[in-house]
Order: sequence, then C-alpha cells, then structure tokens
Amino acid sequence: MIARILILTLISLQSAAQQFSPAPFLGMGKTALAQRGIFSLNENPAGIAHISTSTFAMAYQQHFMKSDIASQTLLAGIPLFANGAIGISLTNYGIFNVTSFLRAGATYARSFGPKILTSVTANYHQYSVQQYSSSTSSSVDLGFQYLWSPKISIGLFFRNISGSQFPNTLDQRIAREIGLGLHYQLSKEIQLATDILKEFPHHFVYRGGVSYFFDSRFVIRTGASSNPLQYTAGTGFKTEKWQFDFATAFHSKLGSSPQLSMSYAF
Repeated sequence: MIARILILTLISLQSAAQQFSPAPFLGMGKTALAQRGIFSLNENPAGIAHISTSTFAMAYQQHFMKSDIASQTLLAGIPLFANGAIGISLTNYGIFNVTSFLRAGATYARSFGPKILTSVTANYHQYSVQQYSSSTSSSVDLGFQYLWSPKISIGLFFRNISGSQFPNTLDQRIAREIGLGLHYQLSKEIQLATDILKEFPHHFVYRGGVSYFFDSRFVIRTGASSNPLQYTAGTGFKTEKWQFDFATAFHSKLGSSPQLSMSYAF
C-alpha cells in the first residue's frame, strides 16, 4: 500500500491530482477551453450555457496501463430558462481502496445574448488516504466564452481564483491556472483547437488538436500537449441522444492512458 501511495504522489504532484480531461477533448490534445457541451463541466463550464436539453455523462480513464491509478467522472447539465444552465460534476482520481482525490463542483452558466457565455463554479475538494488521513478544501472557478462567429469561438478560464490549498502538512495541492483557448471550424469535416495555460507556480502548457468528421456520426481526433509532452488520439460515435468516445494519451516513459466516455441527452 505504501509503495502505491508513493507512486501516486510522484506522478500527480506536478499536475495537481491529474486534472481530468474527458475523451472528446483528450483526443484533441486536451484542448477544451473554447469547446461546448456537457463535457465542458470538467474544463470550461461556460460551454454548457447553450445546452438545450438535460444531459448526463460519465467517463473512466485508466492512467498508465500497468498501474492501478484511475479517474472516474459523473456529469449532469440541466438547461435553465432560455439563457442558462446548471451543472453538477463529480470527479475522483486515485487508487481504489487506497487513496483518493475527489472534486465535486456545482456550476451556474449563463449566456448574455447569442455570443457571450459565462460560468461560475463552486468546488469541494477532498484528499484522503484510507485508514491514514483526510483533508478537505473548497475553491471557485470562473469561465468565459465568446462566439466570434459560427465557426470561431474563444474561451477564457480561471481555475481556483481563490488560491485555495490543502493544509501545509500535505504534499498535494489544488490546481490554480488561467487559460485561453481557440476553436475553429475549418470546414464541415475539420475542426481545429488550441489552448495556452499558465499553471501556477509552474510553466506554461501548450495544447493543440484536430478532429475529422466522416459524417455527423463518426469522428477521429488527434493532438498533443506539453509539460509533460504527450500525444493523444481518439474516436467518437454519436446518435440523436447518445454519444460514445474513446481516447488515449501516450507518455514516452509511463505508457498509454486510455479513456472511455459516454453521454445521453434526454
């Protein structure tokens, strides 16, 4: 058990408990700040402001195929009147029955006209090691998106504006970052996206990705992200109500981290 905790600490310290990126974004190099939909609850929740129907989603990711480290997330979005939505997110990262990083978030997203989307999210964080210790904290996130045109959107996101942290006795921290993203629909088939993030107190993170739609149902994705350098790829299938996505990230030393996600729009 002690060895597992040490491994988890070593690989999660820099990235603050491995910020979870759902499969539709993971496949495109984790680019998400200017994209919209239910999975935006894990990245830039302003992206749910225009959802038209209640939507439920879940995802599971195995971090590095030879490890016991995994992430799970549950998401729910409900439209609120004609110009907003509320969302609930629950994400857990860790080793089952050993240690856990839990984040629960409640979001209110609102649109101001057809072009401006905003969000505020209150988060509850819990870090625990079974039969050893646990600690809790809270934080607030702000999101913004500007729909420049039907093909171009810009996203801005500030995670943990309150600068919240766990007690100094813990090595783990709550991520604090600011990011700017761009999403461009080059054609009916091809979409491009890029994000630039500043992780405090670490360096900048750069992400880029592309998706290709064979038709309205099938899509393939690929991308890359820095710090550390990872290459990503994925695919997706969508029906009128269901969406299924598979993606994986490739680390040069730790191996692959596959993820499966699904969503249902009522």
